[in-house]
Formats: sequence, structure tokens, C-alpha cells
Amino acid sequence: MLANLLFSRQATLRWVVIDAVQRAWRRHQVIVPLYRRLATLAPDEQREIVLLRMAERERVHQQQYARMLSRLRAPLPEDRAMFDRAWLWLLPRCGPTIALRWAAWIEQRDARAILEAALLLNNQARVR
Repeated sequence: MLANLLFSRQATLRWVVIDAVQRAWRRHQVIVPLYRRLATLAPDEQREIVLLRMAERERVHQQQYARMLSRLRAPLPEDRAMFDRAWLWLLPRCGPTIALRWAAWIEQRDARAILEAALLLNNQARVR
């Protein structure tokens, strides 16, 4: 009975980790093109280059999330194109400062959620 309860808790925590990584991957579906769109709107070439580099760095982060999901044997999340298009339409219109702050906030929130979920799963594994 206790073994089943521990397994159930560990399986639940595993899905919490998967959900956090899937959310981060999905949000990068917005962040990467957002940086690219902001680059096209940049007032000078130097800012354009910086934003394109940021987009590339975020693309690499998205690939890391995809590898995490693969190691967890979890699928990539479903495409939520309509919702993503709304963010991509709205954020550049808010200006680069707000758009960049939103992206940074989302990334910090996602990274914290993944870390907290992974720590819970790791602590549960130690209990066993």
C-alpha cells in the first residue's frame, strides 16, 4: 500500500516536471519570434543584431527543453497558434521595453517552476 502511494506521488511529481518543461517550450514558441520581430523594428543595426542574438539564444533554450522532454519520454506540447499569434501581435505594439520585460519575466517564472518541480521529484526519490 505504501509503495503504491509513493509510486503514485512520484508519478504525479514527474508530470508536474513535464508540465513545467512543456510550458517553457511552448512559451519559447512566442519568445523566439518575438525577438526576431523586435529586431525587424529596431531603430538601428546594433540593436537589431543584439535582438537576433537573443532570439538565437532562446532558440537554443527551446531545444534544451525539447531534449528534457525527450529524456522524460514526454511529447512536445500541442501547438496553440491562435494564442501565440495574439501575443506576437500585441507585444511588439507595447514597445520593446515592455516586450523584453515580459519575455524575461516569463523565462524566470518558467525556470523557477521547472527547478521547483525537479527538486520536489528529486526529494521524493530520496525518500524512497
